[in-house]
Amino acid sequence: MIKTTLAAVAALMLAGAPVVASAQVTEPVTFTLHNETEHDLISLYISVVSTNEWEEDIFGDGILEAGDSVEVTIDDDLEDCEYDLKAEFSDGTEVIVGSEDFCELDGGDITVSD
Repeated sequence: MIKTTLAAVAALMLAGAPVVASAQVTEPVTFTLHNETEHDLISLYISVVSTNEWEEDIFGDGILEAGDSVEVTIDDDLEDCEYDLKAEFSDGTEVIVGSEDFCELDGGDITVSD
């Protein structure tokens, strides 16, 4: 059984300026995805938490081999801050990570581990 560990590190505070939560992600979101499982990660999908439909596979034809990491950039003028992620693995298993705050995630990490 694959479990996920999320370590989202936010660095959004500006010296002397108030922090205001945004309802929309207007800048590209970048994070490092770590595959600490024994299986290759073959597909990665995102979707707004308010829907049950997944967007296109972010990896396309690529894969993230077991034990490797990759920087992921999403530049689609995302509609909202809260997204679900679904990872599919070479052994047929999948992991769904719910309610990831992309407004706070930018520059952080997501780790998928056994």
